[in-house]
Formats: sequence, structure tokens, C-alpha cells
Amino acid sequence: MNSNYWKLLGITSIAILCLAIPIYLSRDVSTQNPLLIQGTEMSEVQISVSVDDAHLSQIEQISQQLQSSGMNVEQTLSTIGIVSGSIQPDKLNSLSQIEGVKNVEPQQSYQLAPPSSDLQ
Repeated sequence: MNSNYWKLLGITSIAILCLAIPIYLSRDVSTQNPLLIQGTEMSEVQISVSVDDAHLSQIEQISQQLQSSGMNVEQTLSTIGIVSGSIQPDKLNSLSQIEGVKNVEPQQSYQLAPPSSDLQ
């Protein structure tokens, strides 16, 4: 098989992962994992919270409210209106109720193959 085949296969695999990861991250894990139902400790999910334009000047107060709601704030990017951090999945829904919060999304990370790999 030639190298174009492997490149196409790699690109197709990455495209499938890009579609599958958000679906996987948005599932309701509490109904799928019996350990979580029994009350064992859940792992936190990494999230990004975007603040609407009308509340950008109040992003520090919103960040404090997010912390009060259970979010571990790791970074506040006031110029672009993003607060990033982590939270227990069962507390996730309460964040969107905070005034000024536009959107709450799971953070996504991707690992590219090294430059020396055949996929490059």
C-alpha cells in the first residue's frame, strides 16, 4: 500500500475522532457507570465557560460565582471572556444558571502525531 493510503486513513481517523469525542463527552455517565451510582467519587471534567459580551466587565465576579457553584477555576481570560477549569459532572448544570454565562462546554484536547511520523 502506498503512503497516500496511510495519509488518507490517518486523516479519516482524525475526522471520526473529532466527531466522536464531543458525543462521548456529553453522555450522561451517571446512568452508565455503576460505580458512580453507588456514590463513589466522580472525576472532574475539564470545562470552558464563555461570558456574554454584556457581562465582560464583570468576569471576575462571574469567576467567583463559578467557584461558589463548585468549579475549580484554573484560568480567567478576561479579554476574550473565557473561564476555564474543572467541575464534578453533577454540578455542571448549575453553572449555566449564573447571570452572564453564555455557554458551558467540555474542553477538548487532541494529540497530533510527531513530525517524524508517517502520518505527517
